Amino acid sequence: MLLAVSTGQGTLAGRAVGLILRRVKTARKQSKRGVKLVQNVFRRVRQVEKSLFFRLRDSETGRVLLKAAGMARSPRDLRHRAQAAAPYVARLETRDPVIDPKKGYGLLSPDTLGDFGRVLDASRRLFEVKKAEIEAEMTGFENWTPEQRQKFLTRKQSFLRYLLDDDDLRRSPELVDFALSDEMLGSATRYLGMVPYLTRIDLMYSLPRTGKNIESQLFHLDHEGITQIKHFIHLYNVGHSEGPFTFIPADATSRIVRDVRELRRTQKTGQDIELRRYSDEEIAAVGGTADIVTVTGPVGAGVAVDTSRCLHLGSRVDPGSFRLCLYTQYCTTHEITNVYDADRFKGDPIRYLAVKDSVVPGRARAIDYYDQMMG
Repeated sequence: MLLAVSTGQGTLAGRAVGLILRRVKTARKQSKRGVKLVQNVFRRVRQVEKSLFFRLRDSETGRVLLKAAGMARSPRDLRHRAQAAAPYVARLETRDPVIDPKKGYGLLSPDTLGDFGRVLDASRRLFEVKKAEIEAEMTGFENWTPEQRQKFLTRKQSFLRYLLDDDDLRRSPELVDFALSDEMLGSATRYLGMVPYLTRIDLMYSLPRTGKNIESQLFHLDHEGITQIKHFIHLYNVGHSEGPFTFIPADATSRIVRDVRELRRTQKTGQDIELRRYSDEEIAAVGGTADIVTVTGPVGAGVAVDTSRCLHLGSRVDPGSFRLCLYTQYCTTHEITNVYDADRFKGDPIRYLAVKDSVVPGRARAIDYYDQMMG
């Protein structure tokens, strides 16, 4: 028979249990602190890796090193893409959009787009459906609480909507065919020096938003890969009221990014030099305003631009206006992608090469790559 020995502070058994519980509680706190410490260290390491990646990418020498690292990761695939590009580019017509390798962009006009009429009709039909869905979603916005309205206005979707999904693209194959046309895929291949991955096809719907510019309304560089091409093609006429796509050529961007970083250091603002967002005031302070290019124009006009190398912004839309662009993206690295009907292009080696990794396993590899590089 066990006896509980009584003391002035309770039984010895009770004190023992209390001591064990306190130690368990302390151990849990220490464990949590340890986990937080590890997480914090991991975040810092990832931030250093991202900082190094962006610094390397922003110089010609660094891009060479990063390309060499990418080749080491996937030598067979990248070599095959480069080898396939040469004869493909050689047979392209000279009227295809030409992207300046130094400046990282080429302006588009309706006569360089090939068969754009069917694409325009399909895009506008899809837009009407998606627009009605968004308007239904926003019904009663004026009756939302101030907190709900403020929270919504801090989000990118308050001024920019990506409208399409994989099902839309399967139902509208003309959009995929256009993205894989010689005019579009060909110009990207010529610039990138390889048959790229067709990563995204979408409709970008820009809306008015009041308040301070945020997110992609500020000058920034995109995170994907070392180099890439995005096409932004007007589906309705675009003037200054429609918040046109605005960018700075790659050669000027290199200088401006370097000078803004130095400005932040000397002013000791405490702002992270790797935030990848640059204010209008910072651009002006380093003499970058004169380099800004604004893409206005009629339906079918637009730009092919390397958004990894060219500072850019958009969607500063005036009240009562909107902007709708057809958007295609071509990358030299695995990125998060649409899933296309790749089997449809098995008879065409170039186009199949552009989409073959867009299937679900390819998307999984892209997400792994994204997490490793940008996580």
